[in-house]
Amino acid sequence: MGVGRSKEPRVVYVDKYHDITDQKVREAKERKARELREQAERERRQIEEAQRQEEERRRQLQQQEDQEKQRQAAQLRKLQDEALGERKKLLLYSFGDKHGLRNFTGVDISDMQSSDRGLRIGMFGPSGSGKSCFINTCERAMKLTTKGTCETQTSGAEGTILVQEYLDDVGSKFCMVDTRGFFHFNVNEYRAMTNIVYGRILPGEKIDLEGKKDVDKDDSWDTFPHWLHAIVIVLSARDPLLLNGQHVTNLNTIREFMRPRGIAPVTVVTHVDEVKDKSELDKIKLKASAATGSPQSHVFFIENYHPEHDDRDFNIELRAMEIINSALVVGERYVKIHKQQQQYAEEEKRAAAGQASAKESVDDFFRRLCDNKHIPFDKFGPVIATLTEEDITTTKLLRDNWDDLEAELQISSRMKTYIKEALFE
Repeated sequence: MGVGRSKEPRVVYVDKYHDITDQKVREAKERKARELREQAERERRQIEEAQRQEEERRRQLQQQEDQEKQRQAAQLRKLQDEALGERKKLLLYSFGDKHGLRNFTGVDISDMQSSDRGLRIGMFGPSGSGKSCFINTCERAMKLTTKGTCETQTSGAEGTILVQEYLDDVGSKFCMVDTRGFFHFNVNEYRAMTNIVYGRILPGEKIDLEGKKDVDKDDSWDTFPHWLHAIVIVLSARDPLLLNGQHVTNLNTIREFMRPRGIAPVTVVTHVDEVKDKSELDKIKLKASAATGSPQSHVFFIENYHPEHDDRDFNIELRAMEIINSALVVGERYVKIHKQQQQYAEEEKRAAAGQASAKESVDDFFRRLCDNKHIPFDKFGPVIATLTEEDITTTKLLRDNWDDLEAELQISSRMKTYIKEALFE
């Protein structure tokens, strides 16, 4: 056999369109068109849903913003009403309101109730402490103004103190007394503070720390309403002398003055907005308490109004009025304690005088009277002779029989008044 030939491949042609009719073509086009329409509809609905969700998000956000604005507005109205209420109560304040007049039963407070200025709050603080700004903040809260009248102290003149009253013109029975130039931390300040507290330095009067004005304990008793009845010490939270504890030494003289007199100071710490680490505030309060002698419950932080701060901040004003109220509370307590101490001292004095008068001779009584009133002793010679004739030889006998003797004595009514006051004091 010869070599066989390979078979050529067989090619089969298939007509794939042999079974496609015009109907099927039409159906396919319609199906495709329907799918496209459905896809477009889905995309349209997706877009609409996205728009709806965006509108709902915006609506909810706007609602939240409106609710927040309403909440803030309501909170602002509440703060405003609270501030106006506190201001009204302070404007209507009369001595005794904080503790109640029943708390002063048995204590004569008529001088405080009739005083034009009422309870006087002394303001002390070193230069730069924010004391002037605090006074201005109190003025703005009470007077509803955008500025205070206390000039900011930059550097007080060494050795000179200026005493000035504030809030003495709002109709309330209290005022603030600024002491500018104080706190140079020297021994003369004890004398100066004594004169300030005892009302021997008038508002607007400059004080020379080197002056020789006497410091007596009781010689201003008859002008007690002119004393300082509460003391507020203002310190700055950024004061390095506070932060390093040096003020504990610097203010020792002030503490030694206040403690035996029963004066419990209120401490105000300013510039707290400049303390970046708020956890430091507790330490600052503790240091301020140690420096001034105030209990921590009487140490207050405040962000003062500043000259460029024209908008009202009710939180600031409420804080300022809270501090004023605290000063009024401790001031009323001091007045009560001091008057009770004076009352007890007078009772002991009268008791001692009663015991002494039982043995004191009439001669000695009139010598004592003449010394007190600067009257020549010989003016009472005829009176003593008359009393001797009546066997009135002691002060006790003179006092017990004064009603019968008064008309008989041949002396002026003024002299009789002197004798009566000395007998029955």
